[in-house]
Amino acid sequence: MRHRAVRSWGAVIGTVLALAAVGTACGNGGDGGGDGETTAVTIVTEWSFPDPLWIPFLAADDQGFYAEAGLDVTIQAPPDNSTTMKMLASGDAQVGLSAITDVVFARAEELPVVSVANMTVRNNWGLFSLEDRPIDISALRGKTIGIYDDSWTAAMLPLMLDSGGLTIDDVETVSATGSVIPLLLEGEIDVATEVTNLGGVEIVTSGGGDPQVLLAPEVGAPDTPVWVYVADSRWAQENPDRVTAWLDATRQGAEWAIENPEDAVALFEEAYPEVASAHEYNLAAWQATAPLLSEDGEWFTQTETQWIGFTKALVDAGQLDEALDATEYYTNDYLP
Repeated sequence: MRHRAVRSWGAVIGTVLALAAVGTACGNGGDGGGDGETTAVTIVTEWSFPDPLWIPFLAADDQGFYAEAGLDVTIQAPPDNSTTMKMLASGDAQVGLSAITDVVFARAEELPVVSVANMTVRNNWGLFSLEDRPIDISALRGKTIGIYDDSWTAAMLPLMLDSGGLTIDDVETVSATGSVIPLLLEGEIDVATEVTNLGGVEIVTSGGGDPQVLLAPEVGAPDTPVWVYVADSRWAQENPDRVTAWLDATRQGAEWAIENPEDAVALFEEAYPEVASAHEYNLAAWQATAPLLSEDGEWFTQTETQWIGFTKALVDAGQLDEALDATEYYTNDYLP
């Protein structure tokens, strides 16, 4: 699953490392919240390079929602896409954004993390191609698939291939330092793994036209949210009101950004000027992300069915030894 901005990745690797090492300090400072105290909170992101999924954090800070909640936040990019959970477990961050798979595998290693809210509401990940014909899983034998080195892709791609009687050994996989979409556009791969609100948008804004898309739930994979908000479970237990305040302020930031997309994207590009050249993509990606954040006015709420169905699928596919009780992965106790 790609997350991230577009093209020219080789030129920004130094920036990626700098973001991971330094972080982006946000926070308007000052007092806020019910007890008049300000709490420093580090938000660790799901990826090491800026992407539009971070916009709610930036908007919540810029509009003063975090300050009003008594939070002085820092947005911290991890050094790579497998470190978010470790940063939470080590106390280097208190809350963050991650793929749901990261939570499952982190709990299998007994890391003290817990999902405190859904960020998105459905599984919009799948396969993308530029062919005229719809994607047929069984016809992918021997084909080249562009992938990302993250836990979601590692879990979800085998589930999709199995629906067509294939395994990962039946296809050739190619990964990229950044986005695999340029490889698709240049004909170097046959199919790309992606999400609609990032990779799908990149194809269109890069001149690739409307791609063929086969989403994972269409072939039997769990229709679970891709991204969740996560917390250091120890910190959350000690600071339940702060977790609730963070979620509420983040929701307010997201709602403001939905109502003011141009201004929200301007905040993103100001905070991370290395992505400013991809304005068309940034705006379209945020606008495609917005409908995924809530459903029928409902934000954040997780369900036991969501976690049981997802972990069962991983166990059945041999990717997880055993599923824990659903409450080991998530809680709704901190919802606003």
